[in-house]
Amino acid sequence: MNQSGNKAGHSTETSVIKTTDEILYAMDQKKLSTIILLDMSKAFDSISHKILLAKLQDVGASHSTIQWFRSYLNERRQVVKITSAVSEPLSLVSGVPQGSILGLLLFNIYTNDLSTAPKKCSIDCYVDDTKLLLTFSLNEKQSAVEDVNEDLTFVRNWCFDNYLLMNPTKTKLMVFEDRRF
Repeated sequence: MNQSGNKAGHSTETSVIKTTDEILYAMDQKKLSTIILLDMSKAFDSISHKILLAKLQDVGASHSTIQWFRSYLNERRQVVKITSAVSEPLSLVSGVPQGSILGLLLFNIYTNDLSTAPKKCSIDCYVDDTKLLLTFSLNEKQSAVEDVNEDLTFVRNWCFDNYLLMNPTKTKLMVFEDRRF
């Protein structure tokens, strides 16, 4: 997975530098680049425990490790506190704890196969933010539009299959070209 978040020596800065380098290289080759910035809505809260446990098994976690994670995730409760009023505890049936090392690890395992969804675009992620990038020649414009739309459909379907939703209000499309050519 091209995940820049939660890795030693990686940050939003390294992710931006990588993308900028790819766009500038394309410009040097007299090509255009399109980038789609995607944001997942409440991604950490939406993680399906059942799917997560299956993905842990897929990456080779032992039976006892999966059982430990199952007990870690099950029977979690949440309350809401407003001034001195506290709600009744409600069971959490999805999500991983945010702000914990395990929450980040589990999120990365959960989204690890997202990189297999797009077929034509390159993909880069920083935690729950995803970038799709495609470079193309001007005469390939129509097929580039089709490729981007197809890859967006693949990513959308991956999200549906994994109970994650893309936030359309935070989704952005940009096209880069060098006007000198």
